[in-house]
Amino acid sequence: MRQRILSREEEHRLLAVCDCDERRRLKSIIICLLDTGIRFNELITLTWEGVDLARDEINVKAFNTKTAKPKTVAITARLKDELLRLWAARKPADGADDVSDGDRVFGIKSNVTSSWTTARKLAGIEDVRLHDLRHTFGTRLNQLGLSQASIARSLGHQQLSTTYRYINADETPLAAVRSAMEGFQSKESVPSGSK
Repeated sequence: MRQRILSREEEHRLLAVCDCDERRRLKSIIICLLDTGIRFNELITLTWEGVDLARDEINVKAFNTKTAKPKTVAITARLKDELLRLWAARKPADGADDVSDGDRVFGIKSNVTSSWTTARKLAGIEDVRLHDLRHTFGTRLNQLGLSQASIARSLGHQQLSTTYRYINADETPLAAVRSAMEGFQSKESVPSGSK
């Protein structure tokens, strides 16, 4: 299966085209997927009772995960800003808090295909899928030096072999390997008489 990693520049373009009223909710969804690596189904079933802004954590219930095991993911500063904005936007104008914790955080029940397709087209990156944002998350954690076990836990994988499919090589590790090997080879002494 094809896997696509979003570059930082592509991410900026994608978020920029979502910075308008008709795609503002999609921007929050994209940030959540990129910063947590949760599955789309986990995102759309997430309710406010699973969001702990005091601890900066999202707690995904076991019955909403693919593995039927609960998981906790960290909330980044930019995701927290989005979650606070979503919370404020759903409160009644008079300040009364008549919303229940069972309400869905992102206010969607199925897909965002139309909005996603439009955003990709406007950003000029039509070949990326929502699921690729999960691969992007895993790959970025790997590039930052997190252990395979930590990445697996973050993605909710029980098998490391599954996690390997979410960590896509790019030119950075290849360049590091090339540099390391060239450094090793330059330290070898050249046998006398050979050139």
